[in-house]
Amino acid sequence: MTLPVRLVIAGLSVRATAEAARRDGFDVVAVDQFGDADTRAAATAWHALAPLPDVGGGAPWLVTSGFDTPGALAALHSRPLLGTSPSAIDRVRDPRAFFAALDARGIAHPAVSLMPQAGAGWLCKDFASSGGQQVQPADEASRTPSPGRYWQQHVADAVPVSLTFIGNGERAALLGRNLQLLHPEATCPWRFGGLIGPLPMTGRQRTRLQGLADRLTSEFDLRGLASLDLLQVEEDAWLVLEINPRLSASLVLYGAAGGLMRAVVEACVHGRLPDEPALQRLRGPHLRGYEIVRMERPSVLDAAGVRALQQKAGALGLHDLPAGPQGFEAGDPLCSIEVEGDTADAVRRALAHQRTALDVFLETWT
Repeated sequence: MTLPVRLVIAGLSVRATAEAARRDGFDVVAVDQFGDADTRAAATAWHALAPLPDVGGGAPWLVTSGFDTPGALAALHSRPLLGTSPSAIDRVRDPRAFFAALDARGIAHPAVSLMPQAGAGWLCKDFASSGGQQVQPADEASRTPSPGRYWQQHVADAVPVSLTFIGNGERAALLGRNLQLLHPEATCPWRFGGLIGPLPMTGRQRTRLQGLADRLTSEFDLRGLASLDLLQVEEDAWLVLEINPRLSASLVLYGAAGGLMRAVVEACVHGRLPDEPALQRLRGPHLRGYEIVRMERPSVLDAAGVRALQQKAGALGLHDLPAGPQGFEAGDPLCSIEVEGDTADAVRRALAHQRTALDVFLETWT
């Protein structure tokens, strides 16, 4: 079977994936919620996510975030999905099945309960969501059980990280480990804010994480790009939180020079995984940082402001830019920032510097 020429990429926001696919020579049909300027530029056609359109002329579909609920997955059954199957995603997103499988394989995770728990030591989570939007202190959450909801013991002082890899249903090709950045606010204290990676790893860390990715890939038949959310509790010890069995935000850290989406499609179509030299090329020579920029107050960006923002894009490393005039509520995403650096601290400083410069701009235009 030859590789497809066209890909339909669908999700809440598909800009990074669409750009990666375009770099690798694919014709891209983008389906997402925002239709930002970067996504439209990377695709030959853009369509709104809801209602899910029938597009692509039989081209395979790849999905990002936004397909984490049973209803959303059901809509994909009539599409030629490339990657982890809907039935496998259902299993990953069922807390009863997911944590039982981890226990059967001896894979460590925080203590969980399918029945409501109370107290400062517990969180309420829901697999039918993403981006940390669903994580709440147990005492503030609804106590009504639902198919994706569960309660998890809070692990203090652990570092949230993620692992990005490509699977073929049996084995995994490890891209890297990433530091997760949080954008806490009153109603969403664990809201996802961005990523820095790939972090340096010792030989022992790489061996252990490779083994973990292999076991999870075979257990859940993971195919294509996937990411694993973890809590790092020691230098080479982690607790599993959840698997994102689809294209994830961490994709933006890899393949800047091309090759990532071709490797993903190769794994899905032929079961071939990139070798270590290819993986090293995908990691690149530097760490990369990605951060979402959210509006701090209700604002309107008019046509002149949009043009001025687009003119700042190159200097500030801005992406996911609005395609036209737009109103924002507090907390709405405006755009994202991407930077490079030699260390995680250098990347943090670069992100903070660019955000400060952007804030000065926003004071003028919003």
